[in-house]
Amino acid sequence: MIKKTALFLTLLFLCAAFLPAQRYRIKYSSDDKDPISLENAIRLALENNYDLLLTEQDVVIAQQRLKEARFLYLPQVSVNAGATAYSLDSPMVLPENLGQRFLMPKTAGSNGDLFLGAGVSATQYLYTGGRTSSTVSMANSALKEAMSRYEAVKSSVVYRTKAAFWEYLFLQQKEALVKEAANKARRILAKTQFKKWEEVLVKAQMASFEREVHKVEEELNTAHLKLLSVLNKELNGKIYISGSFEFKPVDIDLAKITLWAMEFRPELKSALYKLEMDNIAVKLSLAKRYPDVLLGVGYDRLGQNNINDENFQATLALRLPLGYDFGTQLKQKRAEQRQTTLKRAAIEDAIRLQVREAYSNVVYWQDEVSARAKTWEELSRELKNIDDTSFPSTEIIKAFDYYYKTGVAYLEGIKRHMLAVADLELAVGQDIRE
Repeated sequence: MIKKTALFLTLLFLCAAFLPAQRYRIKYSSDDKDPISLENAIRLALENNYDLLLTEQDVVIAQQRLKEARFLYLPQVSVNAGATAYSLDSPMVLPENLGQRFLMPKTAGSNGDLFLGAGVSATQYLYTGGRTSSTVSMANSALKEAMSRYEAVKSSVVYRTKAAFWEYLFLQQKEALVKEAANKARRILAKTQFKKWEEVLVKAQMASFEREVHKVEEELNTAHLKLLSVLNKELNGKIYISGSFEFKPVDIDLAKITLWAMEFRPELKSALYKLEMDNIAVKLSLAKRYPDVLLGVGYDRLGQNNINDENFQATLALRLPLGYDFGTQLKQKRAEQRQTTLKRAAIEDAIRLQVREAYSNVVYWQDEVSARAKTWEELSRELKNIDDTSFPSTEIIKAFDYYYKTGVAYLEGIKRHMLAVADLELAVGQDIRE
């Protein structure tokens, strides 16, 4: 009975542990039949992107280096114990890694076989000329710089995911449109008698529709593979998406978004942190000219075959470093500081240009899509009101061709506007709709 109860509890535990993982797989697997939204696609891309995962580990490494730098504020403590067998003709000192204990030759009649010792020592830097605090500040700036690089990679992944998602959504709309136009044309042809020369023109036009259908299907396959690649999913899988594909104009203030870019762009933040690191490096070079003040304390118990003898010491020391490279290192660090300042100015100019170009692109496509939408609505309305018996059939087929091309131009404009807004958000460093 006990064994059966234990087996039941074990199976219950395994099921409880397995169900969340199963729900996760069902919800986000590339074989799932449920469509995923743009938000879920972005989340999947962020979870699976190699570059982002690698940069995330750079942040972890920088965090641990900051912790190591802060340990410099703590005293260096060592504990040692040893038993030394010796035969000496003159006094000696053990090596540092063995405790630096002073040994005397055995006196006549001494029957001691071992020299025993145990002790603890601590060294605390009281003053380092700012080297310790600067090292901690350097590690902290390195962490911020790593986090900025992580945000830059994250923004790039989000942009590529949006582009792939919208391209696939656009092609789905395009496929539906071309099939709609082709089906409407077929229905008209099915109830119409043509002359020989008209039949040639109609067949040529229908063949053009069929080629377009096959072309769009191939474009869909390519876009599907690209989307799977961006999400880092199995390329032999199938993914379904759902989302709103409509024109949503945005109200933009160029001066405002330019200020946002100067504040939020991770590349500029990274350059600022790099400049901060160079400033600290100059301080570290200057700090090498200052002395170190150390306090060292130690306690030992030692003796021949016992540890009855007791020693205690406390030392305040001044250490002045001397070197030939003080001047050269300082000039190097100041030159690197100047380089970083120039690079930061170049990054600022590049960001301003990128924001202005992206802004102009958004404004253009907002005006263009508005005009295309108007043309598309008028053409769709007029086409519904056409009496197919009052026009030559060949002209009606051409009208459906114009209808399709106008619709594709409208859908293309919507996609271009979406990408232009995404380009602007990438240039600014945050969502401009907030």
